[in-house]
Amino acid sequence: MEFGPILRSMRRNKVRYGLIVAEVALTLAVVSNCVNMIRDARHQMAIRSGFDDDNLIRVASRPFAPAFKEDGYLDNSLRRDLAALRAIPGVKAASNTRFLPWQGGGSSMETRVLGSKGPMHRNQVYNADEGTLATLGSRLIEGRNFTREETESESLRMRQLFAAARPSGADGMPLEKVSQDIIISKAFGELLFPDGKALGKRLEDTDGDQYSIVGVIDHFYNPYGWPIHEYVMFFPSSARSYLGGAPYLVRAEPGRKAAVLAAIEKTLLSVDGGRNLQVQAVSEIKKRFQARSSLMVTILSVVIVLLLFITSLGIVGLTVFSVAERTRQIGTRRALGAQRGDILRYFLLENWIVTTLGLALGILLAFGLNVALVSRVSGPKMQPGLVAAGVLLLWIAGLAATFLPALRGARVAPAVATRNV
Repeated sequence: MEFGPILRSMRRNKVRYGLIVAEVALTLAVVSNCVNMIRDARHQMAIRSGFDDDNLIRVASRPFAPAFKEDGYLDNSLRRDLAALRAIPGVKAASNTRFLPWQGGGSSMETRVLGSKGPMHRNQVYNADEGTLATLGSRLIEGRNFTREETESESLRMRQLFAAARPSGADGMPLEKVSQDIIISKAFGELLFPDGKALGKRLEDTDGDQYSIVGVIDHFYNPYGWPIHEYVMFFPSSARSYLGGAPYLVRAEPGRKAAVLAAIEKTLLSVDGGRNLQVQAVSEIKKRFQARSSLMVTILSVVIVLLLFITSLGIVGLTVFSVAERTRQIGTRRALGAQRGDILRYFLLENWIVTTLGLALGILLAFGLNVALVSRVSGPKMQPGLVAAGVLLLWIAGLAATFLPALRGARVAPAVATRNV
């Protein structure tokens, strides 16, 4: 083998080979971390919410007529809206709730098991009515759903309570505590109760208000700023006011979403004018939410291709220069009996040594860069298998980039090399 001549040549041309080693190392470090980020982004984009996203429609009613300032009118308008929405051909279910999937946030609070004195756990929290679970397409695995009477009575009770400004004691805590029935996600129940027995248990929040778990839904995922994507609490209440309007979720039957979208605004305005309506498909909301991740995947993919292309060009350039520089030596070796395969093997081995040195340095840089990313932007941790795949890819790319220039060198005839002396 030609290890000795190759290593001596590399010592005489430290800068030339050092630049290729550095280029290979940086390429491995950057490409590995880019692929790691792409995999994580695609994983996040592929997570299912547990809802019928493709057939959900968001409707926001924003009143401006003075009649909507009266609570009684708001309640009657809400009932009429729900009845009209559910009567539209192609509508499977409709609900009055402020919960909106794929908005990237929402409402949240901190709760813990009643009397546990343990740490508070942050969870998402939204109002719901008797039709919310059916509208979302969520499956109730334990307990019961809310009723229409429960939703209306709880809404009235909460309005009366907060209208009274909840007087506080000397310690600043409200004298009258709130107690509500709630439905939670299975993941939140398992967080609070590792034994999985959440139904019938009670929670408390930072204000001392208490909540009784009357139902558990199977799957819930809604992206949020905090890592609480699977933890949720639904409480029975209406969502309507003159300033905030009334939000609705509508679930269309498969294949009929377009027709339902076209009919919603006309239907609701015929029921009650004096307001503006905004109608959006949840699939479009999800698409906009994921647009940044999609753009990141595209940009990182382009960066990977460019880096591999530039690194391959650098290896090609090094091999072409080496062949041109050693034309006389190649001719001499051919004259002494060396075969074309010997010359080809020499340059391939030289590239393999240079690439391997770069990859050894690149492995350290890849994990170092990943540690920096994880500590600063909470990115995904690098998997050793991903770096190993990058090493294999660059080995193959390096040998492929070297092959054609090395083959040209192997074809140099001894007579031509002599004339070029």
